[in-house]
Amino acid sequence: MGRWMWQEDERAADGFLIPGPFTGQQIRERWGSLFPDDAQALWHRTDGHITPIRWGTVGGMTFAAGEALELPGIPVAAGPLLYVMSRLLGPGGCPWDRQQTSMTLLRYLLDESYEAAEALVAQDWDGFEDELGDVLLQIVFHAALLPKTDFASIVQRQTQKLIRRHPHVFQADEAHTGEEVRQRWEALKAGEPPRPLKARWVYPALVAAKRAAKAGDHPKSAVFQAILESLEVYLTQSPGKIEEILGDAAWAVSEAARRHHQDAEWALWQRVVALASI
Repeated sequence: MGRWMWQEDERAADGFLIPGPFTGQQIRERWGSLFPDDAQALWHRTDGHITPIRWGTVGGMTFAAGEALELPGIPVAAGPLLYVMSRLLGPGGCPWDRQQTSMTLLRYLLDESYEAAEALVAQDWDGFEDELGDVLLQIVFHAALLPKTDFASIVQRQTQKLIRRHPHVFQADEAHTGEEVRQRWEALKAGEPPRPLKARWVYPALVAAKRAAKAGDHPKSAVFQAILESLEVYLTQSPGKIEEILGDAAWAVSEAARRHHQDAEWALWQRVVALASI
């Protein structure tokens, strides 16, 4: 029904054009819920003029042969989500969204990933679909904040990587077992230029703290020493329950964080980043 519209002017985004004849009601029935009513669509008229119109008014219009309607955004895949995110981050958008950075969003990227994993393990498929949407939102949000790229570039880069690492599908190479594919994937990955910068602290907080301790880094505060010494007393008295005691201690920290409306995982991360040289 529609077709892509390529904008030759690099300052203008590509669009999605619906050529007439059709009724606006047909368009609203098919794509009406994808964009907010105040979104701007473009009416391409037969005389060459382009008239901005509110998306919410399209249902009462009729478009003749030779006319076309340009939708507010791409109506398939992530297009509607990209449109909404551009509104949230644009003039008149959401104050909270507009003050975020990639680093302030990091905790949400991780939290949403954990929640998606939880729904998957529980085989809550409806919940899993919802949580995947939350993960996708984080990807779209981060992409919108990157200074030198966008969501389309990320998709293109990943597509090229998949084609490059599957020569048995897209080229003449052969691989007949999953193990052959895995070995070839690792070999191709190893042959790619390494990334020069790595923040090795970006592990689950307890793993990062363990790595830091191995490197000789840990807090020198009175709080750290007091809790460690107190915990050692319990571990010494009950050597057969070390795992249980450590679990209860970690749980206690989590509970203390909850009571004070904090995130224990994030708090530990922040300390590792501030103190460790891992």
